[in-house]
Amino acid sequence: MSRVFVTRMLPGRALDRLREHGHEVEVWPNMLPPLPDQLRDRAASVSGLLTTLSDRVDTTLLEAAPSLRVVANYAVGFDNIDIAACERRGVTVTNTPDVLTDATADLTFALLLAAA
Repeated sequence: MSRVFVTRMLPGRALDRLREHGHEVEVWPNMLPPLPDQLRDRAASVSGLLTTLSDRVDTTLLEAAPSLRVVANYAVGFDNIDIAACERRGVTVTNTPDVLTDATADLTFALLLAAA
């Protein structure tokens, strides 16, 4: 069983699915994201982080998290993650590609209709 820290409450069954696979899941309880020092404190004792775009994963955080093995970014890109630092430490990084494709297309079509 791995310990996972999730920086936001997520929609749908994502957290249930982690628990179903035997992971111990801790979710940040506040509406605002954790401050960098709070994120470092929580990351210090986990094997996995489930972050969002506003959570910075850098060398300072990685040095504070010796047991960290995976960072799952609940975002399309990796702008908030130092990929090279993760590679040096053997931390796997994932993201959620294509998660906004439909929403972007819907918004674009709505803007076209509004402009017409």
